[in-house]
Amino acid sequence: MRCQDRSACLPCPVRKLREFRGINADVWQKFLARRAENTYRLGNILFYQGNRPLGLFFICRGRVKLVKEDRFGHSRIVRVVEAPDILGDRAFFAERPYACSGEAMDETRACFLERRVFCELFGQNLPMFHRLTQRFAQELGSAEHAMHCLSACPVNARVATHLLMYPKQRGSNAPLRGELTLQESRTELAQILGTTIEAVSRALALFASRRWIAVEGRHVRILEEDRLRRAACPHLPLEP
Repeated sequence: MRCQDRSACLPCPVRKLREFRGINADVWQKFLARRAENTYRLGNILFYQGNRPLGLFFICRGRVKLVKEDRFGHSRIVRVVEAPDILGDRAFFAERPYACSGEAMDETRACFLERRVFCELFGQNLPMFHRLTQRFAQELGSAEHAMHCLSACPVNARVATHLLMYPKQRGSNAPLRGELTLQESRTELAQILGTTIEAVSRALALFASRRWIAVEGRHVRILEEDRLRRAACPHLPLEP
């Protein structure tokens, strides 16, 4: 669905991303004029694993989960991308097929810019590409930590780490220290942590029984952060 009112897109949160710092108004107007805007409902697919990227996605509102399927048909959520952010960038710049499928987790608005147009508008912007390089390096480090955690840490440690890291990853969703509302369902949380729904539920129940956390639906209140921290994966950097 093409955006009809460009003025409504001028304060778009995507422009506030670090990668777009310093983009002048003229280039931004060209971006607005030549990008395609779409709204995706819960469960809609933005792109499929194995397809080649024809352009780059910019998530303006909502969340997208990156789902990887193996040859046996088993799926796992690799990462959740929350607006504002760039999506499909690694496949785009590597000129390789998508390693995962992108699926909307709720109503999501995204802009799409064709490869040719992206290169025309931003191809000579060296500071932007430097910031993108830094982004890739940070994401690679996070992915290495996550893979180490999945292979070396028990489920309880993974759940504890997820709870402790959640406010940092979803800052807007945690207005008070120690208070958070999990946006993912138990099924999605299990896929993210590489385990089963039952194992996630047991871990949460265990922490609650020890009064480290209080759980009410998707709302979690961390009562004993130090104890939860000691139970978490030692491989992931946690801020004090």
